[in-house]
Amino acid sequence: MLLHAGPVQADYAEGNLRYIRIGNQEVVRMIYFAIRDRNWNTLLAEISAEEVKHNADSFSIKFTGKVREDGFQFKWKVKIIGSADGSIHFSIHGQAGNTFLSNRAGLCVLHATDKFAGTPCCIEHPDGYFSHKYFPVTISPHQPFLNIRAMEWPVGKTTRARLDFDGDIFETEDQRNWSDASYKTYYTPLELPFPRLIETGTLIDQSVKLTVTDAFTAQENDFDTVRIHRNNAYTGFPDIGLRLASNISDSELEFVKSLTISHLRKAISLSSKHWHEELLQALEHCRYCETTLELVVFCNSSNIDISAFLDLVNVHAHILKSIIFFDETSKMTSSDLIAHVVSKIREQMPNVELGGGTDGHFADINRNRIDSTTLDFISFSLTPLAHLKDDRTMIDNMQAQFDMIKGAEEIAPGKRLHVSPITLKPRSNAVEADNESVENNYDTRQTSDLAAGWTLGSLKYLTEAGANSITYFETNGFGGIISDGNIYPVGKLLQFILNWKPAEIEATSSDLPLNVSSLLMHRSDRNESCLIIANHTNEKQTVILEPNSELRYPKIIFTLNNNTDSVLEGNMLTLAPMGVVAL
Repeated sequence: MLLHAGPVQADYAEGNLRYIRIGNQEVVRMIYFAIRDRNWNTLLAEISAEEVKHNADSFSIKFTGKVREDGFQFKWKVKIIGSADGSIHFSIHGQAGNTFLSNRAGLCVLHATDKFAGTPCCIEHPDGYFSHKYFPVTISPHQPFLNIRAMEWPVGKTTRARLDFDGDIFETEDQRNWSDASYKTYYTPLELPFPRLIETGTLIDQSVKLTVTDAFTAQENDFDTVRIHRNNAYTGFPDIGLRLASNISDSELEFVKSLTISHLRKAISLSSKHWHEELLQALEHCRYCETTLELVVFCNSSNIDISAFLDLVNVHAHILKSIIFFDETSKMTSSDLIAHVVSKIREQMPNVELGGGTDGHFADINRNRIDSTTLDFISFSLTPLAHLKDDRTMIDNMQAQFDMIKGAEEIAPGKRLHVSPITLKPRSNAVEADNESVENNYDTRQTSDLAAGWTLGSLKYLTEAGANSITYFETNGFGGIISDGNIYPVGKLLQFILNWKPAEIEATSSDLPLNVSSLLMHRSDRNESCLIIANHTNEKQTVILEPNSELRYPKIIFTLNNNTDSVLEGNMLTLAPMGVVAL
């Protein structure tokens, strides 16, 4: 629902304000209330008694929210007022219905990183002092802004925006550490002990007020069409692989073989009694698929039997693409592992790439830098759903992946950059308090056109930034690309891309990157090109292809699910809702 507060516009849905803007100049990405459990999972809220009133220049919203899951009982009332002077006031009054542990409960404000990276921001502190900072360009490992009572920043050339917080003291983190394309200002500060015991009857009263000065009533551009622009920057096409599922059938293996992927990923723990059998089976699957193995080894430098490991893998070195070593406990590559394990493996297997990093989020290697001197590459995993889980957040976060690769370049200059694995839903929580994996590890959208469009955007941003190797999803099953003969849309997309055999990618940009993504592929001589475009919305999108004498798009050569609703006329493409086409 589009709402107006004087010159300010915002979209409202499901208790959240999104894309707060003046014309097409974004001011704030999102304002919302969130509760997170002791494992950092964001709890789903139920909304009731919702009342929305609005006119041409103001609005008011009231609703009741509650969470009643996993031992949580918390209920809150929200009031949002948008006034004709351009101000928006978002307040929450909540009370705990039982006693529970929570790492965080409070209002959150998001600023989009692609809009504000490098923008100056003045922070007002509770003691009345001011700090003059900048929204980070490179991914900040720790909170760039602390002890916030208010913050003020420029929007465009003439407008200034200000947020005033009340009820608690807030701070800001760079969410690109977890592949979110935003800076989040939130309560509870990390310096406070967590999890926090919230007892029955505990009250939470918070509010934030957004004001703008020197704003003008801007006419929002009505983008009837979206233009795709070529940026004349080229990167090599990366190695693309899949995580090997444990229950893959012969027919599913046959489909994986048809993809001509670079590698299959298999993780083993040397503390397991069955790692030999697991590794041998993975090697056999690689032989059948005529591909290589990305081997992930969890071990401890103090008790690893290097001789037994080498006796087995040396025989199959020609099938190994790479080996990544992680500590069994931290899921990271420790200095001890590098010194006592990697160096010895290097002596025996000089032609196999050896890497390290983290099996968790980019934040791990950003906060705990490793010495990559003796490594061939560093690796980290990625999920777009570390925080919020809705469709729009999933798409909003795609652009963070470009910055993550650039950040990894700074951490390990000159090293190859691997992202492995990529999953929609987090596989496990590296900082969870309970020693168990996140339940229900697969996202139901894995089988959707949305997931295929997101994958195209992910591949675009990672490749354009310079990623060398990417491992997506699983081979089969709920988190895979095929199941029982049913090829998911993402499987069809990867099959088309990999069978086309691109040599490099040319960077492209879209007028509306949250609506439309594009991937421009070239073969080695650049005489053959293919442009793939994804619509990330539930509405048709009209796309204008940049006229160029070198590139012509005579026809649609691929659509998801053979969808005929997308139409190409000259250099104008009408994309079906959630459609993905190749020209």
